[in-house]
Amino acid sequence: MGWLAETAFAMVLLASAAASQSSDTDCTTHDGQPGVCVPIKHCPNAKRLLQGIKRGGVTSGSLSDLHALPCASKRNAALVCCPVRRRRARTPEVPSASDVQCGVRGLGDKVVGGEEAPVGAWPWVVILRGRVNESRSWFCGGVLVSGRYVLTAAHCFKESFGVVVEKARIGEHTLSIDPDCSRGLCAPSSQDIPVEGIIQHPQYGSPCTECNDIAFLRLSRPAVFHPGFVAPVCLPTDPVQNMGFSEQDFLGKTAWAAGWGSTARDPSVFWRPDVLQQVQLPIQELDFCDRIRRSYPDPRMVLCAGGEGRDTCRGDSGGPLTLENSNGTRSFVVGITSLGLKVCGSANTLGIYTNVAFYTPWILENIQE
Repeated sequence: MGWLAETAFAMVLLASAAASQSSDTDCTTHDGQPGVCVPIKHCPNAKRLLQGIKRGGVTSGSLSDLHALPCASKRNAALVCCPVRRRRARTPEVPSASDVQCGVRGLGDKVVGGEEAPVGAWPWVVILRGRVNESRSWFCGGVLVSGRYVLTAAHCFKESFGVVVEKARIGEHTLSIDPDCSRGLCAPSSQDIPVEGIIQHPQYGSPCTECNDIAFLRLSRPAVFHPGFVAPVCLPTDPVQNMGFSEQDFLGKTAWAAGWGSTARDPSVFWRPDVLQQVQLPIQELDFCDRIRRSYPDPRMVLCAGGEGRDTCRGDSGGPLTLENSNGTRSFVVGITSLGLKVCGSANTLGIYTNVAFYTPWILENIQE
């Protein structure tokens, strides 16, 4: 983390330009197909080609294909242009909104420590796409809190950045694959929904630079809910009843963060993963947290989470920090990824998250279905 959207978006645009990006994909393959720049290990075509060459199957055609693969180079990491895979799949029937409850996840698998999330693990996580001049890229995260509203960070939309948000992608998992499949069941295709309005907190940036770092996006149409794949997260409107503990008891709990932010600790490198990442972060207050909170008029405005080398990073801004209720049946958004240090996961540091419970009255006043 430590990054804020200004650094994150600049990194993304540099990577996009290096990959000759179009409006929806990162690159074009040698045969003219849309593709995405990913590490070789994530591209089956490239892996098969290299394996064939290693087995002695070298032809002029295979060597030509090999030379055509690279699409970008980032420090110590060569990326290849991998074709976007389209697969026929069995998808769930479209349900009615009444079939979907807030905060109910899909598959139950969990991985600790900054690993790939299972398909359906976080059905409320959103990724935003924006434009600066003629360059387009994914730049911030968000969380679906109702059919029409995405909660995110206000700093993603600073006028000085010049970012024009175009759409929110709902129900995504692997950016280069549509649909996403697991255990023989495929998720519905992700939904790209235009953003029709941004509602920043009226006191964002006052009295401190990142005070009140929270905003809403109103979608141009409601997201279509699918049990297990697309659902809103629960708001902490009644923490005692819904979560089994109060806001004051957040300290010491272990929360979950998820997003497509950079997986590189080096602040000069932006390495956006193709697959949604997840990480468990303890909510705690180290000396670092106390120093950061001094600039906030009310210490309850933010939560501190992370440590032990685990963190969110550049590009995760606006994404959710969630806690489960006592029996693990519902997830509640308690934080919005806000800021941190340039070097993600630095020792004795924490990420700073806007405390959603503190802003619940403002949130409820601004949701107009």
